[in-house]
Amino acid sequence: MAYICIIVVMEYKSENKICQNCKKDFTIEPDDFSFYEKIKVPPPTFCPYCRMIRRMNYRNERVLFRRKDLHDNKEVFSGFSPDADVVTYENKYWFGGEWNPFDTGVDYDFNKSFFEQLNNLLSVSPLPSRSVINMVNSDYCNETSEMRNCYLCFDTDVGENSAYIINSSYTKDSLDLFNVAENELCYEGVLIQKSYRTFFSLDCESCVDVWFSKGLRGCTNCFGCVNLRNKTNYFFNEACSKEVYAEKIKNINLGSYKEISEMYKKALEFWSHFPNKYYHGIRIVDSNGEQLYNSKDVKNSYLVRGGEHLKYCQLISSKVSNSHDCLVGFIGGDNMYECVTCGLGTFNLRFCFNCWEEAQDLEYCIYCIGSKNCFGCVGLHKKQYCIFNRQYTKEEYEKLVPKIIKHMNDMPYIDDKGRIYKYGEYFPYDLSPVAYNESLAQDFSPINKQIAEEMGYIWREPQLREFDTTINSADLPDDIINVDDKILKEIIKCENCNKAYKIIPMELQFYKRVGLPLPHLCVECRFQERFKLLNLPKLWHRKCMNAGCQNEFETAYDPEKPDIVYCESCYQEVTN
Repeated sequence: MAYICIIVVMEYKSENKICQNCKKDFTIEPDDFSFYEKIKVPPPTFCPYCRMIRRMNYRNERVLFRRKDLHDNKEVFSGFSPDADVVTYENKYWFGGEWNPFDTGVDYDFNKSFFEQLNNLLSVSPLPSRSVINMVNSDYCNETSEMRNCYLCFDTDVGENSAYIINSSYTKDSLDLFNVAENELCYEGVLIQKSYRTFFSLDCESCVDVWFSKGLRGCTNCFGCVNLRNKTNYFFNEACSKEVYAEKIKNINLGSYKEISEMYKKALEFWSHFPNKYYHGIRIVDSNGEQLYNSKDVKNSYLVRGGEHLKYCQLISSKVSNSHDCLVGFIGGDNMYECVTCGLGTFNLRFCFNCWEEAQDLEYCIYCIGSKNCFGCVGLHKKQYCIFNRQYTKEEYEKLVPKIIKHMNDMPYIDDKGRIYKYGEYFPYDLSPVAYNESLAQDFSPINKQIAEEMGYIWREPQLREFDTTINSADLPDDIINVDDKILKEIIKCENCNKAYKIIPMELQFYKRVGLPLPHLCVECRFQERFKLLNLPKLWHRKCMNAGCQNEFETAYDPEKPDIVYCESCYQEVTN
């Protein structure tokens, strides 16, 4: 008997929609429809930018709170405000398996909306106080793993003896870095990779003893330079002998705050005269976005290191693939959609938040670790076939889930602003346990309280502890050689925001070792100054600014700003 196999290939067309949130037009492309069909979800009703901000609104990276542990009522550090409607356990107890997540389980109620019920479950199901794994002497960190002797580090993996670092992997003996990887003894850097003793620099790779430089690759002993390749002994892009370079450096007191500040201003002005490649990134194939590294087929994405077949993703690392609309995917996450902080071998996750460790086939799950085939669950450890933290057989689960999905469409959640949440939408803004101004969204799309409330976002006024300062930053010793251990007892007033900050022992040791002055800004103000050096995750269609070139591209360089932007071929021609 002969068999005939018929393969039906769907042909999709682009479709224009109006975003529920911002009311602007957006387009769903044919490859988007193909992805949605593959993972069996409906097309989104929010535009890509609003989807990104909605995900960011569920992730707090840089704000630590003190709140009571549900288990023993002790005060612990937490990523959740004490005013958030959640309960938390100290991490060791939460991961220890001494409590039963089924205690909060409930039957599904077809008389209430899905998101209303899930929010009720979230309010009573314990969460870990911080999102950390394998930490040693690093209590003041969050969204981190494998850190030793670190302080105020966030969104970092594998670090040692470091402080004030955000979005990093494999960093050692460093301070005040942002979006970096594989560095040692570095300070005040953004987009620095595989470098040693690199200071006050931007977008440098494989550099040693580099100061106040931008766009360098494979350079050593360079100061105030731009767009150099494999150069040694360059001072503001001028070649020097080894002796002349050493003499120039000797004539600059790098331990003086006044001289360092003047030199930084000079470097920024010098940088402004040189062209920028239209995106930050290296070694990418068939991709577009910003901050893309070692990736293939990555579209409309931001800060992706080692991704493949991704679209509308942000802050992705370590071989995440075949996914759309994910924020902070890591270490082998595959086939994910609308997920936040998911990875470690996860597969086929949809609409999940903080699910890791080979979790598979999860939908609308929160902090479910190593679990499979679960829908609408919170805080499960290595469970299977669960709905709302209630155990089912495989047959019962597979029969009930389609009914719940139909109910989500028949009785959607509608927030106070009229936004409709059916099956296929990520968690609503107003149900986030993280306030907008506590979340990553405030960094990338800053707004004030009035606008947040008008948009229906949660806003919490920070409850800051007030400290009486003992010294103004302007009165600090200008030169590090005049600083002794007495500074560790001082409470310093930031010259920008007037808030208090301290110098910790690890920090002072670093400044003494490298020969750098004390900072005059608090930790938050230093972060904001670094953040200004980055492009935001928004693309504009522009032309190459090199005279005579007709190349066009999508770029995160804002056309309202004065940056000189070249296509890749023109940029390569002007690098040395």
